[in-house]
Amino acid sequence: MSWFIVLYQPASVIFVYDVFFTVSSEKHMQIVDKASALKIPPFLRLAFRPFFLTASLFSVITMVIWAGFWSGFILFPMYGNPVWWHSHEMLFGFTGAVIVGFLLTAVQNWTGLPGISGWKLGLVFAIWLIARVSLLVMVPNVVWMILDLLWLAMALLFLAIPIVRLRQWRNVLFLPVLCLLLLLNARMHGAVLGWTDVPLTTVALQTTLLIAVLMTVMGGRVIPFFTARGTQTDPITRVLWREHLALWPMWAVFLSLLLISPELPSMWFGGLCMFAALAQTPRLVRWRTGRTFGIPLLWMLHFAYYFTVLGVFLLGVSQVYPQQLPYSISLHVITVGGIGGMILAMIVRVSLGHTGRALQTGKLILAAFVILLLAVLVRTLLIAIFPQLVQHAYILSALLWAVAFGVFSIVFWPILTQARADGHPG
Repeated sequence: MSWFIVLYQPASVIFVYDVFFTVSSEKHMQIVDKASALKIPPFLRLAFRPFFLTASLFSVITMVIWAGFWSGFILFPMYGNPVWWHSHEMLFGFTGAVIVGFLLTAVQNWTGLPGISGWKLGLVFAIWLIARVSLLVMVPNVVWMILDLLWLAMALLFLAIPIVRLRQWRNVLFLPVLCLLLLLNARMHGAVLGWTDVPLTTVALQTTLLIAVLMTVMGGRVIPFFTARGTQTDPITRVLWREHLALWPMWAVFLSLLLISPELPSMWFGGLCMFAALAQTPRLVRWRTGRTFGIPLLWMLHFAYYFTVLGVFLLGVSQVYPQQLPYSISLHVITVGGIGGMILAMIVRVSLGHTGRALQTGKLILAAFVILLLAVLVRTLLIAIFPQLVQHAYILSALLWAVAFGVFSIVFWPILTQARADGHPG
């Protein structure tokens, strides 16, 4: 029987020996039989594999359908109505799947316990996939709501077990975040089923801001670390007051919309959004963005974070001056530029790192990054300057997104469906 050892830190592999076990920063240890692990099909060895690849392909299909809708071709019924389906599937079907894939992979590094794989992972993934097909071709029904909530609830359970078991309180934050995502998913289904008076736009914005908060939390952890390593400069230490200033106002924006639900547009909510965005400045000035321009994986992460901050600021402007700035533009600065950009950069990096490959991108992935940046500019800036082109901008931006994530899917298909380059499990 063959074994090998891997020592893990939160973001990197340190050493490889002849026996496999993982050690988290809290010094927990788990021994895994390499032979048994290698019997699992590569696609189901860790959660990032099925969710990153299939979520990306799903977003390509979704955006092509969305472009077809605005072109006058309704290819599928689109559950509820086209706007609900587009909003829900990009926030929960696509983004939710990537978040789950990331967290169920990262928890192995945090705790030193193996992440879910094999039939357990396959079951969660299969339910997610069935829910996606159902919401594309079926009519609203409580059965599809339950199905769409089930995969997320199962992912929450599989994330909670190792964190609670090893008392990983530093990472327990992600459990209530997934609980909130589950709640908002139920609320959004309630809107299409007629169970609630909360407008779709409010629920969609609540979900978007929750994801934006998650990005500020994760971005604050990984972007400085990745930047220092990638640019081979001194570590970027975290200054406590700067971190609190960056995070708490963002939580206030989300929680105020969730708990108070002000009637939009709202002056005070707009002011809070602008303050939360500006409060990111003390954190951002230490991130050495200027040194990243020669490293696509880094500058894409930085740009995505800046788009998130800019989008929250513009959301505030759209509340204070609704006649001057449409709400939809600020929303899509966050969703396309911030969330889309962060996802594309992170799934590239995680997919390379967790399959034993060098953290280097080729020309195709560089092109995908640039195309996605064009997508956000077309969806926001072009519409702001030439509002008469709004329908054309919807179509073009959707197709640009589809091309960007289509390139990722093509390049990373063999990487995510085949065994690690170094022969190890994972």
